[in-house]
Amino acid sequence: MRLALVVACAAALVAAGGRTTSAQRPQLVRVGLLAGRPEVVLSADSPLRVLDVQADRQDQLSVGAWTFRAGAAGVEIPGVARYGTVVRVSAEGDRPVRVEDKLRAYRGVVELRRTEGGLTVINELDLESYLYGVLKMEINPAWPPEAVKAQAVAARTLAVASVGRFAREGYDVRDNTDSQVYGGVTFEDPRATAAVDATRGLVLQYGGQPILAVYHADSGGRTESSENVWGRAYPYLRSVDDPYVAGSPYERWTLSLPLARVEEAVRAGGLPVRGLRSLEVAETSESGRALRVRLSGDEGTWELSGHRLRSLLGPDVLRSTLFTVRVEGGVATFEGRGWGHGVGLSQWGARGMALRGWDFVRILRHYYTGVQVALP
Repeated sequence: MRLALVVACAAALVAAGGRTTSAQRPQLVRVGLLAGRPEVVLSADSPLRVLDVQADRQDQLSVGAWTFRAGAAGVEIPGVARYGTVVRVSAEGDRPVRVEDKLRAYRGVVELRRTEGGLTVINELDLESYLYGVLKMEINPAWPPEAVKAQAVAARTLAVASVGRFAREGYDVRDNTDSQVYGGVTFEDPRATAAVDATRGLVLQYGGQPILAVYHADSGGRTESSENVWGRAYPYLRSVDDPYVAGSPYERWTLSLPLARVEEAVRAGGLPVRGLRSLEVAETSESGRALRVRLSGDEGTWELSGHRLRSLLGPDVLRSTLFTVRVEGGVATFEGRGWGHGVGLSQWGARGMALRGWDFVRILRHYYTGVQVALP
């Protein structure tokens, strides 16, 4: 299970706004898979169709592995064919197309774009099929179905809000924590697929528009308001009590780091700290998270946000900003709760609610204040 969306994803989406889907045709999502590659190997269990977009020409390649290379003027298959700067590859019978690693296969179309840095590889497919490849990467599909459905709606809504985010690179979202983790057909799961199908088309709306449906692993008992993480207050991303966690391994945790390690991390982030001697929480939010952290060293005192400190130390190292810290013997010991930025849906909390009999709509409306779950 992917534990949390990284800060960069939500921060970049803060100004992006939401987009609605068309009821007449499936919404397409373009996923950036690879960039700057000198060559890419594609294969499938059926013949490949190769469309040269500029020349409006289509070739068919026999079953097998084919190497596409960044040529001088476009994309080429060495010794076989030369194309323009954009080619779209699909497999006969709508079979998945494998990219590089035979363990990774993708529905829809695989597009290759010749750029200055090499080949950019993009998977274009419909939104629901995209979610099939996301859900298992973001939540355990063996959890209660209503929790998995809640995740499906949140992931769909976040995807809709993300359309066009990376337009300059030729795609909407990335396949990693810059957006949502996406593994393609290889990482689909029947239980996750059932949750996507059971909620087909449903998104979270506020004022008739899709919301920024961010989520995280475990709130630690109370979620956080968006402005305390990304500087912008959303009316639907408010801090709420979250006493529903059941069985989370992140309810309480302890982290010990040498002060030298902390100093190295904050110096790499641009803070001129030398001879770090103390570290303390200077201000907390209503949820109890560290808003500001104070560091003292040989040459003075500095402050930075708790969110920034977590980012510099590593979000998988300092699991959340819901912590206290003490310094003894040159070691900083953090005692905390939860995992993730704490905004929006808590996955472990959703699990606990589902075990109590809550349905996915009730779960979502608890974490996202004043929203509606509806078709766009």
